[in-house]
Amino acid sequence: MISIGEGWEDLAAALRDSDAGERVYAVGSTDSGKTTLCRYLVDTAATKARTAYVDCDTGQSRIGPPTTEGMILCSGPTFLRFVGSTSPGGHFVQTITGAKRLVEKAEELSARVIVIDSPGLVSGGVGIEFQLQMIDLLRPTRIVALQRGRELERLLTNFSRRPGTVIHRIAVSPAMVARPAAGRRRYREERFRAYFTDAELQNVPFRGLGLQGRVPDMRNLRGIGGQLVSLNDPENFVIALGIVEDLHPGRRLEVVAPPFDPAAVASVRFGSISLDLGAVPGSMESFRC
Repeated sequence: MISIGEGWEDLAAALRDSDAGERVYAVGSTDSGKTTLCRYLVDTAATKARTAYVDCDTGQSRIGPPTTEGMILCSGPTFLRFVGSTSPGGHFVQTITGAKRLVEKAEELSARVIVIDSPGLVSGGVGIEFQLQMIDLLRPTRIVALQRGRELERLLTNFSRRPGTVIHRIAVSPAMVARPAAGRRRYREERFRAYFTDAELQNVPFRGLGLQGRVPDMRNLRGIGGQLVSLNDPENFVIALGIVEDLHPGRRLEVVAPPFDPAAVASVRFGSISLDLGAVPGSMESFRC
């Protein structure tokens, strides 16, 4: 059950009654209710139009495992892009590019309503600049701002005169309670464990593969074990995530991953974290320097 907030029904009705394509960008701080609102909008819009949900929160992702952005088309396929981190910090280009490609894919598949759930990075100059660039590139028809007081007004002013863009201001419910960092980390660990439940050791032929991200020094591979990677198709959408077991330059990459077709892999993106699935709770993830 979804608890409907003030202004939600009017927004959903506007989407249902619109004759034009709609691209909705939900922005707000962590634990502001963005994801719940997006789910509600997707569920209601899907009764009248082909609808896609784009999840850009790599830390608390609902579509794919952590470190990924995802797009799911109602009654259709799912697509993932690997950012390589559970936070957009230090990964702005990957986050923005991934969001753009997922929105483009939704349009290619004839989605008329696209609901975009943005990362919760909104505070300070860095957060505002990040969200400004996301909105400027994705060009939503509607910006839905979930804010406490006027915390997002500095961002919203940049789009208040943009033709074709409507801004909806929605107050964050007083009932919203911030989850502690430990709870958010526990959620990520549960998602990782679920994703790798049926994982097995597999070999990927290394010759001819494109290499992206935090690519290791092939002359010194000490400590590469545990690095999280994505195995991508020719369009850089994720085929599978894997945990590096070993790397033999020019020959093969050994990864622990859910079953996939090695022959379909066109590139490997190396992420910025390592995973230890057998670690005690709270210590599964480690950041790679």
